[in-house]
Amino acid sequence: MGEDVRSDADVLAAARADEAAFAVLVRRYVRAVTLLAAQIVGDKDEAEDIAQDVFMIVFDRSSAFDATRPFAPWLFGIARRLAMKRRARSSRRRRLLRLWSGRSSEVIDTRQAERVLAARMDDARSAERASEALSALSPMQRACFELVAVRAIPTGDVAAMHGISEATVRQHVFRARQALRRTLEAPSPNPAQEEETER
Repeated sequence: MGEDVRSDADVLAAARADEAAFAVLVRRYVRAVTLLAAQIVGDKDEAEDIAQDVFMIVFDRSSAFDATRPFAPWLFGIARRLAMKRRARSSRRRRLLRLWSGRSSEVIDTRQAERVLAARMDDARSAERASEALSALSPMQRACFELVAVRAIPTGDVAAMHGISEATVRQHVFRARQALRRTLEAPSPNPAQEEETER
């Protein structure tokens, strides 16, 4: 089956009469929508649920889409709003649980890029230093770096996902790479020297 070369707007217009055409848009964007939602809510299963909701909304509102405007920013705007609402609702639920139970609920680890990067490194010290360097990045630098460098999402899609320009995405990725390189190229402290210092 060849790749559908129609524009997003044309496919969306066709989907109003033929639901099967909508699957083309889902195939084009489901991975990026799910990754964006996962970055916001920090949970893969929730992100997949959000992605389903996003495409249901897009299908329901397809007749309201302005075909003179780009499709991706509209789609990712819906995804961002849904994910942020879900995150806010989860945050309220965790606060209520803490108030009612007296103990904090489990915190979800949202640092996907750190885990991927750490898993690819042989040296445990380098992995730890890379993880620290990633943690020190701004949230947007970390998000752009994860999507572009780790997940291989095109820069234009990342720009649409976060509602920023492609130049800004490239700048965030560049700065993130610089910070990582500085951290990883800095000489590691010698464990023997650390022991001497502790004594």
